[in-house]
Amino acid sequence: MFLIKPLAKLFYALLIASQFLVINALAEDVLTKETLAKDALATTTIIDDMGVPVNLSVPAKRLVVLGPNLVESLYEIGAGEYILAASEYSDYPEAAKTIARVASHNIINFEEIVSLAPDLVMVWQSGFGVDAITKLRSLGLKVYASEPHTLDDIEDLLRDMGYLTGLLDGAELASARYRQKLNQLQADYSHKETVSVFYQVWQEPMQTLNGDHVMNDAIELCGGKNVFAALPEIAPRVSVESVIGANPKFIFSSGSNSQGISELAHWQRWSMIAAVQNQQVHFLQVDSLVRHAPRILEGAQQLCELLEQSRLTQKDRVMASE
Repeated sequence: MFLIKPLAKLFYALLIASQFLVINALAEDVLTKETLAKDALATTTIIDDMGVPVNLSVPAKRLVVLGPNLVESLYEIGAGEYILAASEYSDYPEAAKTIARVASHNIINFEEIVSLAPDLVMVWQSGFGVDAITKLRSLGLKVYASEPHTLDDIEDLLRDMGYLTGLLDGAELASARYRQKLNQLQADYSHKETVSVFYQVWQEPMQTLNGDHVMNDAIELCGGKNVFAALPEIAPRVSVESVIGANPKFIFSSGSNSQGISELAHWQRWSMIAAVQNQQVHFLQVDSLVRHAPRILEGAQQLCELLEQSRLTQKDRVMASE
């Protein structure tokens, strides 16, 4: 009996110690899992428009932005002050005009961008090209490539920007404003009679946009049908003969200055085109229609109003001829 008590005490001591070790191990395991879970939640992953994951452990507060449409969109969600540098033609809102420039349409100052040590570089894909984006990534920079193809994609862009910058509330407000206006335009014009449309980007060489460009979505929003939507290239060259063959009822161009008006004048030589016969060749002096940003709906509304006037004019001509 004298020996049993010490052995019993030792046994119980070992039992208690083993239980403590098990509990401690379980606690450490729980803490490890909680830490991993927190880390996972802290990491933001967004898939950009090239299909590449963009991973950020903290919200991006230092941005280099290559694309006027992206600058506009960032200001829309309240992230304008995060922009360290931008590309040429980033002129909206007014505050954007003071941002340092590191790129033009076809020239990028890669060395300057690296020296700025941005948390993220946001790039308009078709504006600067895949090769430029690949080089930026090869320099160790985190890059978000953007290429909206539809008006809905612009709403998604605003939300992506919210996640990437941590400004979720601002992004939600901006996307809600955008969605409300888009829904209103759809309600006003989606049921209208279809009008065949030719959009002229340039005169020499003559260039248009196909069905993959957001301009096509704006045309369809207004009840128009892009006569060159089926062409494979996003910005194909076309001939006068092909436009004559498509015989659009409405021809238009757009831009920030009046130069486009003179570039449309040559169509008056081709009176066999329905748009020319009915005096439906128009220039919209507005740059927002060609920017993949929330302001595109301002330009779209002007286009919708012009197309509606075109329908009414055509009806008046038909009634007058009867």
